[in-house]
Amino acid sequence: MNTIKKSTINTIKDIEQVIEQNHSIFTSMGVTNGLAGVSLFYFYENKINLCLAYLEKAIEGLNESYKGSYIIEDIISIGKLLNFYKEKGILNASDIEFYFENYDSIIEDFLVDSLKEDNLSPISGTLKYVNYFINRMKHSNKDYQCLFSDVLDKIEELSQKDEVSQGIFWTSNIERQGRKVIELGIKHGVMGITDSLISFYEIGFEKDRVKRLIEKALMFITDQKLTNEMFLFPFSTNSDTDNSFSSFNILYGDLGIAYGFYRAGKICAIKEYENLAIEILSHASHIRDDKQQLVSDANLFYGSLGIASFMQLFQKKANLTFLEETIAYWYKQTENYRTENPKWAGFDTTFNKFDVNAQLSFSHGIVGIGIALLNFDKNLDFEFLSFIDYEL
Repeated sequence: MNTIKKSTINTIKDIEQVIEQNHSIFTSMGVTNGLAGVSLFYFYENKINLCLAYLEKAIEGLNESYKGSYIIEDIISIGKLLNFYKEKGILNASDIEFYFENYDSIIEDFLVDSLKEDNLSPISGTLKYVNYFINRMKHSNKDYQCLFSDVLDKIEELSQKDEVSQGIFWTSNIERQGRKVIELGIKHGVMGITDSLISFYEIGFEKDRVKRLIEKALMFITDQKLTNEMFLFPFSTNSDTDNSFSSFNILYGDLGIAYGFYRAGKICAIKEYENLAIEILSHASHIRDDKQQLVSDANLFYGSLGIASFMQLFQKKANLTFLEETIAYWYKQTENYRTENPKWAGFDTTFNKFDVNAQLSFSHGIVGIGIALLNFDKNLDFEFLSFIDYEL
């Protein structure tokens, strides 16, 4: 066993010990920011009894004593986890149906209300709920096409034509420096909305109409491509907007945009976009950060293991062998962010420390770091990225 593998196993053991000692601090119950993430960690540890015990604790935590910030997001997240466990054979349909019977109608009400707010965001708006029901359709016989029809009407209504590219775009609902801008990325931007349209196409909903919107949106994004820059796509089309959010991570910038192009190319059979995705990933594969100016910690959302895991997902699913050296680089970078401080197994998140859940969480903390390390150690499929909507 080589030194790196020994170090990885020791790190996972340290993470597990800290989780065991601190899991009670969670106020959120979902996967990305809460207690259900611990369940997923134990799933990858192959400790199924603990996995199901923490799942039960998370579901029980969705009650009148809930102290987290976003109970609906936690409900959505746990619903996706239940379907994932059903796929993996550790739960069956009868085990989980009670959950959806209790919560589907509530989420549907939120979706309907969100249409009045003109906020399409897959993070904070209508498409967050839509993506939940698309996932439900894949795992049940329920028909949500009436809901989807209203959403598609709203997507068309809020689209704007770009005279230069002849494509379409949507303005972000988030204010940056006191105004709303046209973001490009997969989370709050044009590609995020496009990715939900790709999911509509994948389930066969209004395919011709949806594909026209996808093609127009991708025309617009493609037209924003830069030359002679570290990154191929800007954070937004407004050149004076602070682009700090486009730093090299899986939430913003080129990696998410590459994912959107690749998925469009494969699902909608548009080869040019599949090729463009591979070009973006090839460009990204040469980026290094030895002075730690782009990446400041190891976590999934903003750190080195997020980048390594994302690229490993592509390497496995799309057979992009040119990513192997880059994956090894970002995986090894993780060691540089670990200190001797044992409080959080030696890790310390840079962002969102104000959130009591952050240091332990899947998104910013050691639950996510542990899950990624387990996937590397066991040579698994990195399907945990589906909980931040990366599925190939």
